[in-house]
Amino acid sequence: MSTQTRRTLGGLLAALGLAASALGQDAPPVAPATGGQAETPPHPGVVLGRRAGMTLGARGVIPTVVVVPDPASYAEAIAGWKPSAIYPVLIDDGSAAAREDIARFVRGFRPESVVRWEAGPDGPSAGGAMRERRAVPRARALTESALYRAWGYDPEVTGGEGAYGLVGYWVANRHLPPGVIIADERDPAWTAALALAAARGEPIAWLELPGMVVDAGLAPGEIDGLCEAVESACEATGLPWRGLGDLLDAVTVCAGLPARYETAPEEFGASTDRLGRLADGERWAWAGQVFGTEPRAAYRAMCSVFLGIESAWLFDGYGSGEPWGQWDCTGAAEVLKKADILTMVDDEPRNTPADWKLRAERPLHAGLVMVNSSGNRVWFELGGSKAWAGDIPLLEIPAAMHMVHSWSAASPARSATVGGKWLERGVFVYAGSVHEPYLQAFVPTPIVAQRLIGGMAFGAAVRVDGGGPWRVAVLGDPLFAYGPRPVRLEEPLGLADPVPLDGAFKAAAAEGRYAEMYTGLALLGRDADVARLFVAMLRDQPEKLNGEVATAALFALYRTGSDEVFLRAYAVLPAEVAGMDDAVDALWHVGRRAARERSAYREAALGLMAGHIREKQAEADAAELTQLGGGP
Repeated sequence: MSTQTRRTLGGLLAALGLAASALGQDAPPVAPATGGQAETPPHPGVVLGRRAGMTLGARGVIPTVVVVPDPASYAEAIAGWKPSAIYPVLIDDGSAAAREDIARFVRGFRPESVVRWEAGPDGPSAGGAMRERRAVPRARALTESALYRAWGYDPEVTGGEGAYGLVGYWVANRHLPPGVIIADERDPAWTAALALAAARGEPIAWLELPGMVVDAGLAPGEIDGLCEAVESACEATGLPWRGLGDLLDAVTVCAGLPARYETAPEEFGASTDRLGRLADGERWAWAGQVFGTEPRAAYRAMCSVFLGIESAWLFDGYGSGEPWGQWDCTGAAEVLKKADILTMVDDEPRNTPADWKLRAERPLHAGLVMVNSSGNRVWFELGGSKAWAGDIPLLEIPAAMHMVHSWSAASPARSATVGGKWLERGVFVYAGSVHEPYLQAFVPTPIVAQRLIGGMAFGAAVRVDGGGPWRVAVLGDPLFAYGPRPVRLEEPLGLADPVPLDGAFKAAAAEGRYAEMYTGLALLGRDADVARLFVAMLRDQPEKLNGEVATAALFALYRTGSDEVFLRAYAVLPAEVAGMDDAVDALWHVGRRAARERSAYREAALGLMAGHIREKQAEADAAELTQLGGGP
């Protein structure tokens, strides 16, 4: 780092009241409060959340969602960002999962328009097709080129100082990175690394990570070696990092790093609670982890950057006695309501599995979810009785989540587990345990609510202060924070020839391409129109109903409560779609309602449910089906 850059950094640190002593300078004095008393400095996690928010707040948002078909187009679209303006970019690989993620994001973001865009023939080549657990071959090159252009940095013109020339450029332009991103060019979650680095202005350290299977576990030597490598990467930036409140206070791993590490035979800690700590256990940063396919990792990162918290759902499966009362969701809900967050709360005595299932029958509209329960990987106890991962509701909009529960994040990529199901449903940042943590490992729910409303970064808000590394993982961007959203701008994208999605669906409608029409409407968040047109199609052209059409309309029918036509669509789904977790769980939510209300289509619902007993909760499903009046 040059002398001039060092001076600029020292001045910026002093202006923010951060630890200028980390650069060998005297720290600025704390201004005295009224009455001569020294002010209590804010929690470093609050400072971190505010710093991350300031970076986004200084950049306006163009309210257009850009949908791209491939990684090269994704990188090129983000390269079109500017220091003054950004816009969300999501990948549609043609899968039902990717399209549901896009539609969910659109409903949460509420854009003015959605467009499809593809890099032209002269644009970059991705070098290969997307794969579930491997990145495209040119992932690092795509990332670095796009990141440089998004910030207006040209190494040939500006001049670089080693691998971190961009850091000096940022500091010279009065931007202080709040953290560092760790990525592995072999891993598909590079899409999240690019989005977060470009949005928040964080350097990316490319490491060869161990394991590469998020559900696996690291050996003690592997996690220690990784921590040392991360610390070396931070040291190489020339920025202060060794203590909370200096500069680099967040570590975001964008890869399928094993979420846990072995502390003793069959005993595990959370990898994201070991990262960001020195060898003696002293914390210097809060860590989180974004994993998933290239489309899913991009979705999780874009949610963290572009979405806030306007609504919440809290469910307290605990009783009111001690120590359980300290985690009281009713108390947490009062905190959120005071911040004008629309809040639903289910607490004693309305905290049984029956209450849960009744709430879960409809898609959940909540940007924050907080749940207290006990149990293991695949079931959770509510009011003394069991519920299962398959009982978790589908999400109408993306959500951040805090789950007080043992083992929920032990296998976060497996949808049969509690944490894995929430993440599959669309949760983009999740706090949960990878092993038995004991209740005191979790920050009490009302305090988490207070911390979030106070602007604390999510990764700090959900972690107990003090103590050594333990078992609560943060799966998502640790810098996600509640606060004012960036100003929406009225200016063009700057991308050549974007295709508005509303025009595409109208053309499909005119030509009778129903599946394409329903897909387009769902991606625009127009579920009610999907349901209306689907009903008209069944009335006027019932022969048009086939597996492709049913797949395109299915979840929009579920979200609008169009139960009878949902069941008709489900009955003709291709086997691979009918067996998808989201589809089966939606069927059970609809079937419960049909049985309870004794609808005319009750027998059809029970018959489909009998044919889709869920393997991991087969005994519970069979018992419930009998109770509802059906049978396998």
